[in-house]
Amino acid sequence: MIKIKLPILVLSMGLMACGGCEELEQLTAELDALNEELTEEVIPETVEESDLFSSEDGKFKINFLGEPTVTSDIIPTDVGDIEMMSFMYEKSVTEAYMVAYSDYPTEMVEASSTQDMLKGAKDGASGNLGITSFDLEENIELNGNEGMYFKGAAGSIFVEYKIFLVGNRLYQVAILRDGSYATEERSGEFFNSFELVSE
Repeated sequence: MIKIKLPILVLSMGLMACGGCEELEQLTAELDALNEELTEEVIPETVEESDLFSSEDGKFKINFLGEPTVTSDIIPTDVGDIEMMSFMYEKSVTEAYMVAYSDYPTEMVEASSTQDMLKGAKDGASGNLGITSFDLEENIELNGNEGMYFKGAAGSIFVEYKIFLVGNRLYQVAILRDGSYATEERSGEFFNSFELVSE
């Protein structure tokens, strides 16, 4: 916790410089009293554990700005129908935050390379969104689990996306915004707050 005393401290130093002020002691006492009254505790802007949205089945936590809408969709794939759980928070009509996860058959994951799985997921997501050009694409990791990070635009919609493969579960974390990418600050707050929860 930080105490705010700077403005009063600066004023106090200015009075000391006046040299022969007769009421210096009285003013100093008054300033000390005023400092006591104006001192306030400021809580640093950090995310409290209680602010994180938590999914027990999804085994993740993240800092949404509000309560997300949860949906379940069945996605047809080459290996059969796969359920995708989605958590979407629409901050406004022009900005949305999403986490989704799907469990793939273990045999399929074991028969494929992680990079092939991530590339397939990226191609599928960007294809569904209509992204054809990318401003950024790089390999990342989360707690030793491989992932991919990309940014691109589909018309006026700017998308920032992270994908992670954890065992046979594929996580997708994204921000979609009309007109421009989300600010670096908000993007960092959202993506950096994503954490896996062990059983």
